[in-house]
Amino acid sequence: MAVRDSVTYNLEQALTEEGCPVCRCLTTMTRRYLENLLYEFVNDPRTRDRLRASAGFCREHAWTLQQMGDPLAHSIIYADLIDGFCQELRKTTNASRRSIPIFHPEKAEACPVCREETETEERYEVGLVKALHQKAFRQKYRQGGSLCLPHFRAAYGRVRDGEVQDLLIEVELDYLSHLSGELQEFIRKSDYRYAGELPGTERDAWIRAVQLWVGPLGFK
Repeated sequence: MAVRDSVTYNLEQALTEEGCPVCRCLTTMTRRYLENLLYEFVNDPRTRDRLRASAGFCREHAWTLQQMGDPLAHSIIYADLIDGFCQELRKTTNASRRSIPIFHPEKAEACPVCREETETEERYEVGLVKALHQKAFRQKYRQGGSLCLPHFRAAYGRVRDGEVQDLLIEVELDYLSHLSGELQEFIRKSDYRYAGELPGTERDAWIRAVQLWVGPLGFK
């Protein structure tokens, strides 16, 4: 299957679930990347070189990886990082401590997972815009699409076709209006006068509002 076709297929599958389809695809691809790292590449010399160059992972991805388990893989990764850091520390015994920045942070590469996410995110943003020029995909997007605001802005900024721009706005407005109504309903039921009413779909609207505004945090 061609890369472009696999991107479109993944987006179509994501449209059957709630939430931003680009976020869902990005989450899936990131988890797959992390699983491959843990189970296949911890002893890969190139991977180890990249981790040393980036001084490991950023805080978010370090803890995300830790929550996925695999103590042996983590032991291998961090034994290597710690040994490298110890070598840097020992160098300070033979030179001015003030003149040698530990791990040379200004030269360190970005977190490898962040770099992978950035590349994947761009691929799916471009893929979404291309797919929206297909009639069949537009119909599926109209039925189940809605983007978080960061991906809506990114996708809209890539579109040059007025019809596709109108579709993005139409679908986004429909979802925003519905979510706003749920939030208003949650506010209404928070009034003591209506405390006896059973909660409905609005009970988690506040969480979905955060996801809409900034995208999801971590994995689901």
